[in-house]
Amino acid sequence: MVVKLSNHWCRLPGVVAALDPLTWLPNQELFCARLGQVLRSGQRVALLHIDLDWFQDVNDLLGPDTGDVVLREAAARIARALPKGALLGHLGGDDFAAAVEAAEPAHAARLARMLLDACRQPFVVDCLSLSITASVGMAFSAGRAPDAAGLIAHACSALYRAKVAGRDRCYPCRTPQL
Repeated sequence: MVVKLSNHWCRLPGVVAALDPLTWLPNQELFCARLGQVLRSGQRVALLHIDLDWFQDVNDLLGPDTGDVVLREAAARIARALPKGALLGHLGGDDFAAAVEAAEPAHAARLARMLLDACRQPFVVDCLSLSITASVGMAFSAGRAPDAAGLIAHACSALYRAKVAGRDRCYPCRTPQL
Protein backbone atom coordinates (compact mmCIF):
# COMPACT_ATOMS: atom_id res chain seq x y z
CA MET A 1 0.00 0.00 0.00
CA VAL A 2 1.08 3.63 -0.40
CA VAL A 3 0.98 6.64 1.96
CA LYS A 4 1.47 9.21 -0.76
CA LEU A 5 2.22 9.23 -4.42
CA SER A 6 5.85 9.61 -5.42
CA ASN A 7 7.01 12.41 -7.70
CA HIS A 8 7.10 9.90 -10.56
CA TRP A 9 3.38 9.22 -10.19
CA CYS A 10 2.55 12.91 -9.99
CA ARG A 11 4.07 13.47 -13.42
CA LEU A 12 1.81 10.92 -15.09
CA PRO A 13 -1.11 12.43 -17.04
CA GLY A 14 -4.34 12.49 -15.07
CA VAL A 15 -2.81 11.68 -11.69
CA VAL A 16 -2.78 15.29 -10.48
CA ALA A 17 -6.50 15.44 -11.27
CA ALA A 18 -6.94 12.41 -8.99
CA LEU A 19 -5.42 14.29 -6.05
CA ASP A 20 -7.59 16.42 -3.84
CA PRO A 21 -6.39 20.02 -4.45
CA LEU A 22 -6.89 21.02 -0.80
CA THR A 23 -5.09 18.17 0.99
CA TRP A 24 -3.02 16.71 -1.91
CA LEU A 25 -4.24 13.29 -0.85
CA PRO A 26 -5.75 10.82 -3.31
CA ASN A 27 -9.38 11.73 -3.97
CA GLN A 28 -12.18 9.19 -3.63
CA GLU A 29 -11.74 7.82 -7.15
CA LEU A 30 -8.00 7.25 -6.82
CA PHE A 31 -8.33 5.94 -3.26
CA CYS A 32 -10.96 3.39 -4.35
CA ALA A 33 -8.82 2.29 -7.29
CA ARG A 34 -5.76 1.78 -5.06
CA LEU A 35 -7.86 0.05 -2.39
CA GLY A 36 -9.28 -2.26 -5.07
CA GLN A 37 -5.75 -3.22 -6.12
CA VAL A 38 -4.81 -4.03 -2.54
CA LEU A 39 -7.97 -6.07 -1.98
CA ARG A 40 -7.50 -8.04 -5.21
CA SER A 41 -4.01 -8.98 -4.01
CA GLY A 42 -5.64 -10.82 -1.10
CA GLN A 43 -4.05 -8.64 1.57
CA ARG A 44 -5.98 -8.41 4.88
CA VAL A 45 -7.03 -4.81 5.32
CA ALA A 46 -8.68 -2.69 7.97
CA LEU A 47 -10.53 0.27 6.48
CA LEU A 48 -10.97 3.27 8.76
CA HIS A 49 -13.55 5.85 7.68
CA ILE A 50 -12.76 9.08 9.53
CA ASP A 51 -15.19 11.98 9.83
CA LEU A 52 -14.51 15.25 11.67
CA ASP A 53 -17.16 15.97 14.31
CA TRP A 54 -18.55 19.51 14.44
CA PHE A 55 -16.72 20.51 11.26
CA GLN A 56 -19.88 21.92 9.70
CA ASP A 57 -20.14 24.35 12.63
CA VAL A 58 -16.63 25.63 11.88
CA ASN A 59 -17.50 26.18 8.23
CA ASP A 60 -20.85 27.84 9.05
CA LEU A 61 -19.59 30.09 11.83
CA LEU A 62 -16.03 30.92 10.74
CA GLY A 63 -16.20 30.47 6.98
CA PRO A 64 -14.80 28.05 4.43
CA ASP A 65 -11.28 29.50 4.54
CA THR A 66 -11.00 28.50 8.21
CA GLY A 67 -12.57 25.16 7.36
CA ASP A 68 -9.93 24.60 4.68
CA VAL A 69 -7.14 25.24 7.20
CA VAL A 70 -8.71 22.71 9.57
CA LEU A 71 -9.05 20.12 6.79
CA ARG A 72 -5.42 20.50 5.73
CA GLU A 73 -4.22 20.18 9.33
CA ALA A 74 -6.53 17.21 9.99
CA ALA A 75 -5.15 15.47 6.88
CA ALA A 76 -1.60 16.05 8.12
CA ARG A 77 -2.39 14.76 11.62
CA ILE A 78 -4.09 11.66 10.28
CA ALA A 79 -1.17 10.96 7.93
CA ARG A 80 1.34 11.30 10.79
CA ALA A 81 -0.65 8.89 12.97
CA LEU A 82 -0.81 6.16 10.31
CA PRO A 83 1.83 3.46 10.00
CA LYS A 84 4.20 3.41 7.07
CA GLY A 85 2.55 1.73 4.11
CA ALA A 86 -0.99 2.90 4.90
CA LEU A 87 -3.20 4.19 2.12
CA LEU A 88 -4.88 7.51 2.95
CA GLY A 89 -7.43 9.41 0.91
CA HIS A 90 -9.72 12.43 1.19
CA LEU A 91 -13.19 11.23 0.24
CA GLY A 92 -14.62 14.74 0.20
CA GLY A 93 -16.00 17.22 2.70
CA ASP A 94 -14.68 16.27 6.12
CA ASP A 95 -14.38 12.55 5.31
CA PHE A 96 -11.10 10.67 5.08
CA ALA A 97 -10.37 6.98 4.66
CA ALA A 98 -7.32 4.95 5.58
CA ALA A 99 -6.57 1.37 4.62
CA VAL A 100 -3.99 -0.40 6.75
CA GLU A 101 -2.63 -3.89 6.78
CA ALA A 102 -4.25 -5.48 9.82
CA ALA A 103 -4.21 -9.10 10.80
CA GLU A 104 -6.28 -8.38 13.92
CA PRO A 105 -9.19 -6.02 14.57
CA ALA A 106 -7.53 -5.05 17.89
CA HIS A 107 -4.63 -3.52 15.94
CA ALA A 108 -7.05 -1.41 13.89
CA ALA A 109 -8.90 -0.34 17.04
CA ARG A 110 -5.62 0.87 18.62
CA LEU A 111 -4.84 2.79 15.44
CA ALA A 112 -8.34 4.32 15.41
CA ARG A 113 -7.84 5.50 19.00
CA MET A 114 -4.53 7.12 17.95
CA LEU A 115 -6.38 8.95 15.16
CA LEU A 116 -9.02 10.14 17.63
CA ASP A 117 -6.28 11.42 19.96
CA ALA A 118 -4.58 13.27 17.10
CA CYS A 119 -7.83 15.02 16.17
CA ARG A 120 -8.64 15.93 19.79
CA GLN A 121 -5.71 18.33 19.93
CA PRO A 122 -6.93 21.91 19.40
CA PHE A 123 -6.74 23.30 15.88
CA VAL A 124 -5.28 26.83 16.07
CA VAL A 125 -6.42 29.09 13.25
CA ASP A 126 -5.90 32.87 13.31
CA CYS A 127 -5.36 32.88 17.10
CA LEU A 128 -8.53 30.82 17.62
CA SER A 129 -8.30 27.46 19.34
CA LEU A 130 -10.90 25.15 17.82
CA SER A 131 -12.00 21.94 19.53
CA ILE A 132 -12.90 19.37 16.92
CA THR A 133 -13.09 15.65 17.45
CA ALA A 134 -13.43 12.78 15.01
CA SER A 135 -15.45 9.62 14.68
CA VAL A 136 -14.11 6.47 13.05
CA GLY A 137 -15.95 3.54 11.48
CA MET A 138 -13.98 0.34 10.88
CA ALA A 139 -14.49 -2.52 8.44
CA PHE A 140 -12.23 -5.47 7.74
CA SER A 141 -11.42 -7.63 4.75
CA ALA A 142 -10.58 -11.24 5.44
CA GLY A 143 -8.14 -11.77 2.61
CA ARG A 144 -10.89 -12.55 0.12
CA ALA A 145 -11.38 -10.00 -2.61
CA PRO A 146 -14.26 -7.79 -1.46
CA ASP A 147 -15.20 -4.86 -3.59
CA ALA A 148 -13.68 -1.53 -2.48
CA ALA A 149 -17.04 0.24 -2.56
CA GLY A 150 -18.58 -2.49 -0.39
CA LEU A 151 -15.81 -2.26 2.20
CA ILE A 152 -16.18 1.53 2.29
CA ALA A 153 -19.96 1.17 2.68
CA HIS A 154 -19.50 -1.11 5.70
CA ALA A 155 -17.02 1.32 7.26
CA CYS A 156 -19.46 4.17 6.58
CA SER A 157 -22.23 2.26 8.35
CA ALA A 158 -19.93 1.76 11.35
CA LEU A 159 -19.05 5.47 11.25
CA TYR A 160 -22.74 6.35 11.42
CA ARG A 161 -23.08 4.13 14.49
CA ALA A 162 -20.12 5.91 16.12
CA LYS A 163 -21.82 9.26 15.48
CA VAL A 164 -25.13 8.05 16.91
CA ALA A 165 -23.32 6.64 19.96
CA GLY A 166 -22.04 10.12 20.82
CA ARG A 167 -19.18 11.01 18.45
CA ASP A 168 -15.48 11.13 19.34
CA ARG A 169 -15.26 7.33 19.21
CA CYS A 170 -14.50 4.42 16.94
CA TYR A 171 -16.98 1.71 16.07
CA PRO A 172 -16.42 -1.57 14.23
CA CYS A 173 -18.63 -2.88 11.47
CA ARG A 174 -21.17 -5.39 12.82
CA THR A 175 -19.85 -8.00 10.41
CA PRO A 176 -16.29 -8.20 11.74
CA GLN A 177 -14.71 -9.47 8.52
CA LEU A 178 -16.02 -9.30 5.00
